[in-house]
Amino acid sequence: MHRFLFAISSMQFEYFQYQKVQPIVTPRFGPSCTEKLLSRLGDFAKARDIYVQSHISENDGEIKLVEQMFPDYKNYTDLYDKTKLLTSKTVMAHGCHLSDEELKLFSLRGAAIAHCPNSNFSLCSGILNVQNVLKHNVKLGLGTDVAGGYSSSMLDAIRRTMSASNTLLLNKVNNTGLTLKEAFRLATLGGSQVLGLDDVIGNFEVGKEFDALLINPKASDSPFDLFAGDTFEDIIQKFLYLGDDRNINEVYVAGKQVVPFSSSV
Repeated sequence: MHRFLFAISSMQFEYFQYQKVQPIVTPRFGPSCTEKLLSRLGDFAKARDIYVQSHISENDGEIKLVEQMFPDYKNYTDLYDKTKLLTSKTVMAHGCHLSDEELKLFSLRGAAIAHCPNSNFSLCSGILNVQNVLKHNVKLGLGTDVAGGYSSSMLDAIRRTMSASNTLLLNKVNNTGLTLKEAFRLATLGGSQVLGLDDVIGNFEVGKEFDALLINPKASDSPFDLFAGDTFEDIIQKFLYLGDDRNINEVYVAGKQVVPFSSSV
């Protein structure tokens, strides 16, 4: 472990071609590490001022395992906090079963959560109460957990976020559900806030980089129909619920067209 951390710490991170591609400390999750390793990783992240990403409170079995392995800590969040892995540069996936006490600590430390509803439904892990997370002023964005679910699409993440919210509403956990506007915000500005990039990307405010999709709702093979009375908001909702790559004509990243490919990239 010591040799590994020494080798990593001696790397020069300035060679990365793209400014937003940065190293990140990623312990798989608490139970995959010893207390000493978690603490050393926390020291390393602090010394290099870099981000931390891991998983937390994804399912009941994981939480019980943490309790058995680390009995001296109050809860899962306390384990990460005491090992210096819960900071304003921390992004934790899932958090389905975090208590209010833990969410308060997240807010206090400025740590963020990546909501991965497709994965949570696919693995029957649990359902994150997004509204409760936001009520505690915790930074929140949408994620996919990569192989944990069946889609890496942010459109799917928005749709599954709505499904998760509606499930909590149907089961009377919450009195109201998320709106599609709120879910869209989590997928855009919310994600940029989680990564500390909301002053650079996340919406179309003047001065921010132009990250955008050019949508064609009238594509010949579009999966949804348009009607004469459709408002702009109706069309956006149809795309968010039913649209796919057939509706995407162009993609821009930092003002550069990347789909169709441009030689200026």
